Amino acid sequence: MSDDLSEEPVTYAIRITERAQRDIDLATVHFAETASEETAIAWREGLNEWLGTLATFPRRCPRAPERFKREVRQGIYRRPGSRVNYRILFSLDNEDADALDAPMVVILHIRHSAARPLTRSQILEIENN
Repeated sequence: MSDDLSEEPVTYAIRITERAQRDIDLATVHFAETASEETAIAWREGLNEWLGTLATFPRRCPRAPERFKREVRQGIYRRPGSRVNYRILFSLDNEDADALDAPMVVILHIRHSAARPLTRSQILEIENN
């Protein structure tokens, strides 16, 4: 009999690229300047919690509509009580059973959901990150 049902769920490590970290920092500054420092802190803490949820079952998020060379998924984060959504673009690495490193969610880019669609040059920048 197989023990597949008793296996522990896979836990992914989370890695935030430099680009995504800049995106987070810029959004935090924007919230601090346009709303309040408390709002900025709450947004950042909420985003970090949301990113942490990707450690289990990141495939719940759909593929991004843009054409990337690799599989890129997207999630939407909105702080409770806010109307502002942010799109989180990420990829999954080291999922192969043969991989030496732990499976990983790589946060590639974070952008306001009302932003214009990504251009081809932006996609290339993200892919080369």
